[in-house]
Amino acid sequence: MCNGLVERFNAKLKTCLRRLCSEQPRQWHRYINPLLFAYREVPQESTHFAPFELLYGRTVRGTMHILRELWTKDIEEPEVKTSYEYVLNLRERLDDTLKKAGEELEKAQGRQKHYYDRTFKVLKILCGRESFSPAADGFE
Repeated sequence: MCNGLVERFNAKLKTCLRRLCSEQPRQWHRYINPLLFAYREVPQESTHFAPFELLYGRTVRGTMHILRELWTKDIEEPEVKTSYEYVLNLRERLDDTLKKAGEELEKAQGRQKHYYDRTFKVLKILCGRESFSPAADGFE
C-alpha cells in the first residue's frame, strides 16, 4: 500500500508519454512538463479538487481557460488587495479547500470500503485440515 499511488501515477504518465511520443520517440523529455501540468490541473476523483488547487488555493488558468476568456470576452479584472489581505484570504481559501477535500476523501474511502466488502469472504480454517501458513514453512 505504500507505493500504490506512486506506481499508478507512474503508469499513467508512461501511458500518456507513449501516446504522445509515437511520432518522435527520442523527444519524450519535451512532453514531461506539459503532461505534469495537465495532470495537476484536472480535479481528482477522490477529492474533487485539482492538485494545483490544493497546493496554491486557487484554480489554475490553463490554456483552455485563457482561450475561453478570449472567445467569450469574459475577462475578470483582478481585485486590488494589500499583501496582508491577500495572505489572509489565501489562508482562508486553503483551509476551506482542505476541509472540503478531506470530507470528499472520507466519502471516497467509504465507497472503496463498500466495494471491497462486497467481494470479501471470511475464510474458515478447520482443525485437522491442511492449510498454507507462511510461519509454518519457515518464512518470516
